Amino acid sequence: MALTKAIIVLTGSKQAKKLGDSVNKASKSLALKDKLKSIDVKFAHKEYDYITVIKSVPKDANKARKLGGTMYSKFKNIANEIHFDITTKHINSINEGMALASYNFDKYKTDPKSVEFSTEDAGISKSVNFARDLVSEPGNVLYPAEYAKRINEQLTSLGVTVKIYHEAQLKEMGLNLLLSVGQGSARDSYVVVMEHMNGDKEDAPFALVGKGVTFDTGGISLKPGRNMGDMKYDMGGSAAVVGAMHAIASENVKKNVVGIVGLVENMPDGTAIKPGDVVTSLSGQTVENLNTDAEGRLVLADILTYVQNEYKPCAIINLATLTGAIVATLGHEMAGLFTNSNDLENAIKLHGKKVDEGFFRMPMGKVWNKMIDSDIADMQNIGGPHGGSTTAAEFLYRFVDKKTAWAHLDIAGMAWAKKGSATIPMGAVGFGVQTLYTIIKDEKIFWYNIDEDMRY
Repeated sequence: MALTKAIIVLTGSKQAKKLGDSVNKASKSLALKDKLKSIDVKFAHKEYDYITVIKSVPKDANKARKLGGTMYSKFKNIANEIHFDITTKHINSINEGMALASYNFDKYKTDPKSVEFSTEDAGISKSVNFARDLVSEPGNVLYPAEYAKRINEQLTSLGVTVKIYHEAQLKEMGLNLLLSVGQGSARDSYVVVMEHMNGDKEDAPFALVGKGVTFDTGGISLKPGRNMGDMKYDMGGSAAVVGAMHAIASENVKKNVVGIVGLVENMPDGTAIKPGDVVTSLSGQTVENLNTDAEGRLVLADILTYVQNEYKPCAIINLATLTGAIVATLGHEMAGLFTNSNDLENAIKLHGKKVDEGFFRMPMGKVWNKMIDSDIADMQNIGGPHGGSTTAAEFLYRFVDKKTAWAHLDIAGMAWAKKGSATIPMGAVGFGVQTLYTIIKDEKIFWYNIDEDMRY
């Protein structure tokens, strides 16, 4: 494709007037049409092949990202240079929107068609797209050891202290629930801890916790074959944590944050855990495994315990593609939010709204907690045919110190997009990265009260 240029200018601006009478006429025409937000100028120009005049500058960063993404999608097949010649404090967000919209995972195509778009000052798009890469990789490429390696390579160079625990160490440490998930796989399980201690020394860190099942067959409780290939993105929660840590470190945020991900592969084998088996967790609580496809909560339970024991965090957010039940409830519109703190709920929703990531608070309580009581162990890993997303959250809550603000984000319906939007192409979304980053960056004090009715 020959070099072609597109430019976007603001109606009535000095930049627009410099482009000639046709642009000025288009600006006047645009001003008379209330519903029209932009207009294309169709005339020959010596410098630009395509000119679009917009009616107003975006009022916030989120709208700026959408504008950048929309204009990238508009010109991506006809121009290889896109310029925004407008004056706005949100220009970096416009660039970020273009960078996010340009994402395309085509590394395995022998004749890739996409043209890579890159720009400086594009927000945290590199971090989001790094998370998207992780989610997009097939399970035979991104298995636990390879995943741990990539985390180390990408984050260590940013100043993050990365600690990798291999299977033998995890056995000695007592993370038996996590190990039970991976015991049917030929691939070893790993836990990766990422430390970004860039705040005051006396401040307890904020903990980000992610489920990283690099491929989920369901184990002995085997999933149906149809669409099983989608289970390569059952590590979407961990990708959000890794991407957020990448963004936090890249932007040198002055806070203390620890990220932890449990990396396993859930496979059926003669050595795999069986329905009915009982395992002792790192916390000392025993779990009866009645369904080996309810495995993500086992991974999270042990790493939740570990991060609390070792780091005494001020607050915890864990993310996971945890249940199909949340998709049945919320579809692909919002993530499920489960928490013991109204304060933390409000923080997640507030900062999620800034980056166009939606969360809906789901119910929790003693009635659902009782549903996971076991006849032969402290608890079982499923609660019955109903309320599956809430009983999964109640399972996790049994591994949380009740004095610590905690939220569980079930992103099962949000990790992968079947259809695109302004800044999200079809495929891996990188959902959660921007919300987590914005919480850590913008929250002044990590102090969240615990709801009285959640002290059980």
